[in-house]
Amino acid sequence: MERSREDEVRDRMRDIAGGEPGEAERALMSRLIRSFLAKTPGAVDRLGELLRGGEVSELRDHAHTMKGSAANIGAGTLAAILAEVESSAREGYVCDPDVTLGRVAAEQALAFEVLERYAAELESS
Repeated sequence: MERSREDEVRDRMRDIAGGEPGEAERALMSRLIRSFLAKTPGAVDRLGELLRGGEVSELRDHAHTMKGSAANIGAGTLAAILAEVESSAREGYVCDPDVTLGRVAAEQALAFEVLERYAAELESS
């Protein structure tokens, strides 16, 4: 059975903060989420540049970094897409930029919706 994006995020945050996070843990989780939300659009822009004409090794490294960030925050589906980009680049192949960026943008929007909602929840409790 496929886990929802919401479950992925909540499970990851529980891994970070433990079962019932206190005020400090909630603040930490909120900061982690807000940082991811702020940095990801620029990282996606850079991914697009690299897909459209960067060095394959730089594309591989950038996709790897983005994949780790997405996985660390619980955005598993986004991390999986970035893992495909990384793997292809490792083999010397650059994925179709338009298709890849379309997939990333669609998943980013879905993940951001969950992350925004969860951060607001953390900040209000």
